[in-house]
Amino acid sequence: MKRFFLFLVLSFKILNANDLEFDTLKSDFTQTITNQNKSITYSGHFIIDSKFGAFWQYENPNLKFVYFSKTNITILEPDLEQAVITQISDAPDLLTLLSGAKQINKSTFEANFDDVKYRIFTQNALPAQISYTDKLGNDVKITLKNTHKNEVINKELLEPKIPQNYDIITN
Repeated sequence: MKRFFLFLVLSFKILNANDLEFDTLKSDFTQTITNQNKSITYSGHFIIDSKFGAFWQYENPNLKFVYFSKTNITILEPDLEQAVITQISDAPDLLTLLSGAKQINKSTFEANFDDVKYRIFTQNALPAQISYTDKLGNDVKITLKNTHKNEVINKELLEPKIPQNYDIITN
């Protein structure tokens, strides 16, 4: 009887598995923002731990490090020698978007945050693209490549280390 119950529980979890469920997620990304026929493209990589937080490293066009904890976002901008620290409630993080998304069809999910609708597309059971129009009318498309989920990650990478010579801006 115990084996049957265990089989039933495991089968239910597998059949109801969601492409957006994960403990850890890491990926390279390209983010394109378009408004009035002008575009800017950012690229880099990110790491997310569903229990600890996230780290995004923008490599182009400028180096920037963005850390998400449960309560704060810390942005380190080496070119400006500054750190910006803000409350998480002021901006969405990818973990919140993915975990709150509702499945529309086999490979499409939708999430809403602060009156903005996010469409998330999956491929091979992994997030592949996120698109939305922000409150300023910018069309944003984030394309993910080399995505891996549930791999062991070094949690130290998720902790911001603010250099002593940086100006710190809080809001």
